[in-house]
Amino acid sequence: MWLKTESKKATEEQIEQFEAQNKVRLPAPYRASLKEQNGGFIKKNHLKTSEPTSYGINFLEIYQIFGIDNLITEPQAALENPLSGHYIYFSKDGARFIGFDYHTEEPSIFYADFETLQTLTIASDFDSFQNQLYFEPFEIQQAPSYGQAKLDQMLLQADFKTRVEILALLEDEAEKTWYLTQLKKLILAKKEELAYPLFENQILYFRRKLPEGLVLELFELLKASDIDLTALQREWKGE
Repeated sequence: MWLKTESKKATEEQIEQFEAQNKVRLPAPYRASLKEQNGGFIKKNHLKTSEPTSYGINFLEIYQIFGIDNLITEPQAALENPLSGHYIYFSKDGARFIGFDYHTEEPSIFYADFETLQTLTIASDFDSFQNQLYFEPFEIQQAPSYGQAKLDQMLLQADFKTRVEILALLEDEAEKTWYLTQLKKLILAKKEELAYPLFENQILYFRRKLPEGLVLELFELLKASDIDLTALQREWKGE
């Protein structure tokens, strides 16, 4: 299920503490997944639905499943339109949430869009939910319109050439700390030749918007390569 991102595993003690505090029993398959990896991005990104959602005519999208420390019991988005019953949400995209519906002893899987006020049962239990997930690639050219979690999931699954293609489309609009962190990942993967042109453009066109500490870190990492950094370092210093 997980796209491996080296997240820590949840312990039985952590899980039991959450359950005691919230007076629930988390589904066994979800508990098992937390002991494999305590939340993170997942390989499959779609699930069919019985009615239209704000994602499309018969599907919804999902990018990550939260670990035990990030489960949501009282969404801020639900304050104006609270739902009756007891819900624990394990995924979020803006005002759209997916979680456990405790109207029954074995919770069903519930989708709530607090912007459109849509609610929908999407699976009978967590096992069924996992079995219904499927992968369908997102349109790369639309990347500038995607949220950060969606982009993170795309980048984690993309080969290096595709990562660079996505990042090139995001040069202007992406949040700069996030963007430079993606370049850092390329450099650490020994793909300095792919990261450098993107880094150069950030220095040339967005120097005043860049986080200094991260820029200096990238310069330091790039020193191990054969790339001549002299001109770009002068540009960064405004010389």
